[in-house]
Amino acid sequence: MQTHLRIAGLAMVLTTSLALAQTSPTKAETVLVLSDTDMVPTVYETGELGPHNAEHRDTLSIITSPPNEAPFVTAIEISNSNYGPPGALDLSPDGLYAFVAETFRQRPEGATRLEELPQGDTIRSVSLDGARSAIVDSVRIGTQPQAIQVSPSGDLIAAITVDPGRELAFVPLKDGRFGPVASFSPQLEPSTGFISLKSTWVQWHPSGRYIAVNLVDRNQVAFYEVVRGQDGTVSEVQPWGNRVHTNKFPFVGRFSPDGRYYVTSDVQWGVDTDGFYGVREGILTTVRLANVGARGDTARHTVPHITLGGWGAETVAFSPDGRFLVTSNLRGTGKPKGSRDWTEQASLSLYELDSETGRLTLHGEWPISGVLPQGLAFDRGGRRVFVGVNRYRNESTSPGGAVEVWRITEEGRPALVATQDRFRLPPGVHTIVGR
Repeated sequence: MQTHLRIAGLAMVLTTSLALAQTSPTKAETVLVLSDTDMVPTVYETGELGPHNAEHRDTLSIITSPPNEAPFVTAIEISNSNYGPPGALDLSPDGLYAFVAETFRQRPEGATRLEELPQGDTIRSVSLDGARSAIVDSVRIGTQPQAIQVSPSGDLIAAITVDPGRELAFVPLKDGRFGPVASFSPQLEPSTGFISLKSTWVQWHPSGRYIAVNLVDRNQVAFYEVVRGQDGTVSEVQPWGNRVHTNKFPFVGRFSPDGRYYVTSDVQWGVDTDGFYGVREGILTTVRLANVGARGDTARHTVPHITLGGWGAETVAFSPDGRFLVTSNLRGTGKPKGSRDWTEQASLSLYELDSETGRLTLHGEWPISGVLPQGLAFDRGGRRVFVGVNRYRNESTSPGGAVEVWRITEEGRPALVATQDRFRLPPGVHTIVGR
């Protein structure tokens, strides 16, 4: 079922909203947000889904900032899941289409636990046209797609699934429509048994020639060249240089905009920790990449730097100029109250990347009142950050999610500062992309 929702003007401060619109003088900026209303923040600890709420549906919210006008929000109902990393959504380079992966399907009637959700296998294409936005195509990509990303050229989606022997999948795109799926297992060895997943994350290099695949059960990142035929379909994936050892459980990662570095957020989870998630620090690993086009021994990726990361840093984002890196840190906000690791607040961290050395300098960590902040997107100017919030505490009657707007100040030492602007959205916000 496809339902359109108009949720413009919810809990926004006019002066800040106008300032946001003015950062894009010639073309509207768009921020897309996924909300999953089945899973509550404690589901990973307890296995219990939230109570069914007929007022809330899984939603793709579209925040539009026209030139010199206040932003507004429209939405479309679309099945999605908070299960896995915040990588279930992407946007075509021209901003005309959104693509949503369905990791788990909607809960069956009477289902109360996570294991009762049926596995998803589908990516859907949404034509973005304000209140007339609509699902225009779908494709079965593979079981439980963990993360998807559109190539820089906009004509190919890469996806990671859990299907043994064909975890890596590609599907061509043309005018929002999908072509035939090509699946591969590019020398991914059998699972170590450390966890059931081999990989959780895939990212395109800015050149469009290579991808990074995070191998969470082996604490590695592998880089592959994507070989395409004359018709544009993927015929082969070949290793590009050496695999790189990260720290434990490299859950997500991002290429720097210039393509020189790849930074992973290693969250330290595993069966050998208390409750699987029981480590309060993470590590950021910086990988210096070989030159584009390098082959053989010259295609050598190295690690110039590691640094302490946030607790549960599930989302990382580079500013468009590559200078700043922001992480959103779950901390203990997803723990049941009374748990030893429960925390009232989550946090955001701000780092600065030295483009010559690859070193990341931490400028600070700031508390955020929301629960499970997932999803980050910079505006085009690179100094405002959209931060996804699953929900807020003390809203038991009608819990809702949000996108908060923060900004980077550079008076003295760079810092993150919360603005008064936020977009109130359905609960379960977990993935954000922007153009």
